[in-house]
Formats: sequence, structure tokens, C-alpha cells
Amino acid sequence: MRRWYAAEAAWAADPTEEKRAAFAAVGAELYAYPHWATVGNRHKAEMELKQAARPASTAQEPAA
Repeated sequence: MRRWYAAEAAWAADPTEEKRAAFAAVGAELYAYPHWATVGNRHKAEMELKQAARPASTAQEPAA
């Protein structure tokens, strides 16, 4: 997931076809990862993974 965020940031900083393709490749690899077949609620598991892997500069603070 950290590779996904890194690829996303690289593409945002340099929006070339090469960076978009790299971002898409990381996304496809993440989507096809065998772990997802073992979880009951894939969406919830993905959201938890994204939250845990989110870079500190973009992490959202819980509402008080």
C-alpha cells in the first residue's frame, strides 16, 4: 500500500504516461493480491489498510 501512495504522489508530481502506467501497475498488483480472498469484508479490510499505510502528511485526524 505504501508503494501505491508513492506511485500516486509520483504521478501527481509528474503527470506523464509513464508515471500513470506505474501507478496503474501497482494498483493492479494490489487488487490481485491473494490476501483479499481470505478476508470476509474486502472493502473494510482495504480501508483499514489504506488508513494504516497513509503517509503522515495526508493522514486525517478523527473528529473530536
